[in-house]
Amino acid sequence: MREVINWPFRVWLLFALLNLSVLVAVGVVLSNIALLILGLILAAASIAFSISSRLVLMVSDGCVSVGRAQIEKKYIKEVLILDEAAMAYERGAGLNPRAFLALRFWVKTGLKIMLNDPLDPTPYWLVSTRSAQELKDKLGK
Repeated sequence: MREVINWPFRVWLLFALLNLSVLVAVGVVLSNIALLILGLILAAASIAFSISSRLVLMVSDGCVSVGRAQIEKKYIKEVLILDEAAMAYERGAGLNPRAFLALRFWVKTGLKIMLNDPLDPTPYWLVSTRSAQELKDKLGK
């Protein structure tokens, strides 16, 4: 199972407006060619940032990976599905500073993956996901 969390439309709109404001601010002193080049650079930077900030969740036979982090299924003790209210609490007042976080602010639901690894001080992973039940079923916990 694989889930990819990309930017929603409102984040793209925010970056487009920020890029436009930069172009307006410096456009009075730049030539048309320089302004066009700057616009292309800003657009390319936004696309590159979008690709690098997407979150990829994968569950395979023996392993779970969230972004670049991976853990074997045998070290997962329990998986809790978090609705919007529970996720807000876990991201705020209920957060353990040693927890691994893979959060995207535009995704309101998620999973709390409790770990049972004596060599790892991380108590749990807090992960944003839109398909929490499907991921929990794949993990079998």
